Amino acid sequence: MKIKFALAFLLLSLAFISCDDAKKKDNENETVDVNQTETETNRQEEIDYLAFPDDARVFFKNLEDGQEVTSPVKVEMGVEGIALDPAGDLIENSGHHHIIINGEYFELGETIPMDETNLHYGGAQTEAELDLEPGKYTLTMQYANGYHQSYGKRLSAQINISVVE
Repeated sequence: MKIKFALAFLLLSLAFISCDDAKKKDNENETVDVNQTETETNRQEEIDYLAFPDDARVFFKNLEDGQEVTSPVKVEMGVEGIALDPAGDLIENSGHHHIIINGEYFELGETIPMDETNLHYGGAQTEAELDLEPGKYTLTMQYANGYHQSYGKRLSAQINISVVE
């Protein structure tokens, strides 16, 4: 009788341990799902803040492709269909200008570096003066959100200019 009782107790204990392990695994899976959901939500928020209206555009107001200019080069930056706001806050459908000297547009979501060829106008400026030596230049205007994340090719404009003495 004692052996049957001990055997029954052992089987019940093993069953309890198996159930407890299964619950732990379920809880672990739930944690992974929650983390995946949070990550997906964060990605979606980033994508939402990089969305902009179809009719939005940026353009050079005072310069044309192929134009000859003297230094300092005055650049008037235009934007339509999306708000112009200073850098620092992430505001939906909003951004500010950057000028890239002798470079291409930045892909959607790429952070624009700040250096001598990637100029930031995070104060929501719409005009700039560029001190350029005589020569040929490509100027790319790139719009980006408050965190300097590029809106991509669709919110960029590019021209070639020649700076003469």
